[in-house]
Amino acid sequence: MKILLKVLKYILGAALAFFAVTFTVYFFNLDMKATALIEPLLQKHYDAIPRKQSL
Repeated sequence: MKILLKVLKYILGAALAFFAVTFTVYFFNLDMKATALIEPLLQKHYDAIPRKQSL
């Protein structure tokens, strides 16, 4: 029984930590801020890919 309570405590702690991290990302809009930082690097890469354009 003690092992089960210990496991549940760890699961609850992990769930609360996950919620705190995702809430912080959502509250400060960090996903879009990270996208704005990474986009120029990705754009340079995608622009360098040769395209086959045939009509």
